[in-house]
Amino acid sequence: MKRFEGRKVVITGAASGVGLATAERIAEEGGTLALMDINAEGVKKVAASLSEKFGVKTVSYGLDVSNGSQVKEIIDQAAKDLEGFDTLLHIAGILRTYHTHEMTFEQWHEIINVNLHGTFYACHAALPHLLANKHSVIVNMSSTSAIGSHPWMSAYAASKGGVISFTRALYIEYVKRGLRANCVVGGGIATPLHAQFRAPEGADMDLLRGAMPYVSFAKPKHAASVIAFLASDDARFVNGTEVRADGGALS
Repeated sequence: MKRFEGRKVVITGAASGVGLATAERIAEEGGTLALMDINAEGVKKVAASLSEKFGVKTVSYGLDVSNGSQVKEIIDQAAKDLEGFDTLLHIAGILRTYHTHEMTFEQWHEIINVNLHGTFYACHAALPHLLANKHSVIVNMSSTSAIGSHPWMSAYAASKGGVISFTRALYIEYVKRGLRANCVVGGGIATPLHAQFRAPEGADMDLLRGAMPYVSFAKPKHAASVIAFLASDDARFVNGTEVRADGGALS
């Protein structure tokens, strides 16, 4: 399939995990890519590798999504370098776990700033460029923690729940201007983000049972296939909703 030939796609969190797998999938299908990650050297190597392997144009940028002014500057620069873009796949995020009553204000704000504020900053900066097209797409990354019951993740769950609500609001606000906005609700995906999980001291691991899939953990490429579907014209009648990709954990 070459669903992204002629498409220009911005991807955050593209140096590793789901972001990297998504970049590979879009490049394989012919898309032009602007790849962004806080790991500037890592994402630069990814861009070079994908350009060589698939023969597509790629550009890369170091980006801290929690820095609103930097997000605007970098996304505006990407729009100049690509001569516009039609798709934003916002995947960057962090995972931290704490007993809520022991969490500091700084720890709460770190998670909210990256996952929720970062989503706003990326979409806010991208919207003027996206709305310049007849049709455009946003896919944001949420989590089963937003709709399930995950212990020690109150800040993470709040941030990802906010992403779902924010994305639904984007859909209805801009649907008549040709924008599709959806979320992937991921869970049970073996990524560096998942590897950040550390149960806090004294945690009862039995409380995690309801958050675990009954099948093997998915690979990043499996989540990437869902993101690519939502970004493609195959999903042209899918808008303002969430697709849960969690191996059936919440079923």
